[in-house]
Amino acid sequence: MSRIEERRAGESRIVRRQEDDGAFDREFWHSVPPDVRLASVWEMVLDVLLLKVPHEAESRLQRSVCRLERRGG
Repeated sequence: MSRIEERRAGESRIVRRQEDDGAFDREFWHSVPPDVRLASVWEMVLDVLLLKVPHEAESRLQRSVCRLERRGG
């Protein structure tokens, strides 16, 4: 199924901000298989990375270094 067909087959609801308890989102994500959920999350991670650092397509591990020393004794 193409992305256009997926969007046409999707479900939507209008909810006022003060009425939104998150039930629609929970119901939707519980109906999605875990592998599709994981793929969606990864797609969002890549989108955020492109917004933060447009020239880097993949994330990199943080390379912080710290040294701890005991006080004398």
